[in-house]
This record gives sequence, C-alpha cells and structure tokens, in this order.
Amino acid sequence: MIGVLDFGSAGNVRSVQNGFARAGERTVLVRSASEIRKKRLAGLVIPGVGSFSTVPKIAAALGGREGIAGLKMPVLCICLGMQALFDSSEESKKNVGLGIIQGKVRKLRGNVRLPQLGWNKVSQTERGRQDPLLEGIEEGEYFYFANSFAAFPDDPAAVLGTVKYGEKFATVVRARNFWGVQFHPEKSGKAGQRLIENFAAICRKTRVEK
Repeated sequence: MIGVLDFGSAGNVRSVQNGFARAGERTVLVRSASEIRKKRLAGLVIPGVGSFSTVPKIAAALGGREGIAGLKMPVLCICLGMQALFDSSEESKKNVGLGIIQGKVRKLRGNVRLPQLGWNKVSQTERGRQDPLLEGIEEGEYFYFANSFAAFPDDPAAVLGTVKYGEKFATVVRARNFWGVQFHPEKSGKAGQRLIENFAAICRKTRVEK
C-alpha cells in the first residue's frame, strides 16, 4: 500500500492515485503522521500544486521536523512537493521548506513566458542514469510541466535530471529515501507512467528487504 498525502491543498491527489491505479498499485489517502504510522505504508507520495506558502501544511501533516526525520520508506515528491524538499523559496520568503535538500527555490529567469506550461525534455545526469526511479526511461524523454519557480540544490550530486526553460534547473532530485520531480508524472504519458511504476517497484523492493 502506497500512501498519498492529502494536506488540503494538493490539488492533484486524485490524478496521482489514478496513475498508481493504472500501474496496478493500491493507494490510500493519508492526512497526518499518525495515519502514516498506522497504515504501515510501503511508500509515500507528496503531491502538490500552487504556492510555496502551503508548505507549512505539508510539514504539519508529516508531523513537523521530527515526523519528517522518521520517514524511512521511499518518498516521492511531485511539483510543489519537490520544491518543499528545499530550505526556502523566493515565492514565499516567510515560510521555510522541509530542509531535506539544501538549496533554494526561485523564479525562473530568461526571456520565456511564465508559467512554463506543457512538455519539455529532461536530461539525465550520470547519477540519474543509474537511479532506479529513471530505469527504462530514455535520455531526453519529454514530461509535462506547470511551474514558474524551480529548485537549485547546493550539491550537484542531488540532481538526477535537468531541464532548460530560460535557464537550466534541477527537475529530478534525490536525497536518501526522498525523490523529487518538478514535472507531473501522472500527466506525462508513457514516460510518466514508467516513472510511477519504477517508484512502486522501489517501494516493493524496500519492503521486502526490511
């Protein structure tokens, strides 16, 4: 069973659940750290659309810093969920991120229309090509984006994939058992579906190893 965090402002919860259903995986909505513990989940998805100002809702639903530190299962963070992994964002300077990955989120620069809305090509880093989340996904595959802000990790080793829209930015990241994708895999056709299936496989493998 894979949990999908419903913190009240996620927006894309149902479409994420539908993506996992197409992969033959059962999901359950969870709204608090206590529910996450009780469900004995194999993995957790943190979706999100909208503003960084809602990140405190994500943190509260996960039980704050202590609850976040206690998450040992694989965690996939989508769009705003990925941005929440970082320390801070220009979009809402008074709110702090989850601090899983050091770095900042800022507005995209360059002579481009914002938000970026549509398909763009993802380039995999050397580490990305070796990561199970991107297994079987071709270099330069297209995914669906809807963002005006992007994440810039301090450590390049955290980056599994990049995309260029005005400037190059991280679009797939990882720190320990946390993965983040800026695009929407649930809206990204066959490549997005493969990524969802890959995450489900990671969850199954991790559960068996435990």
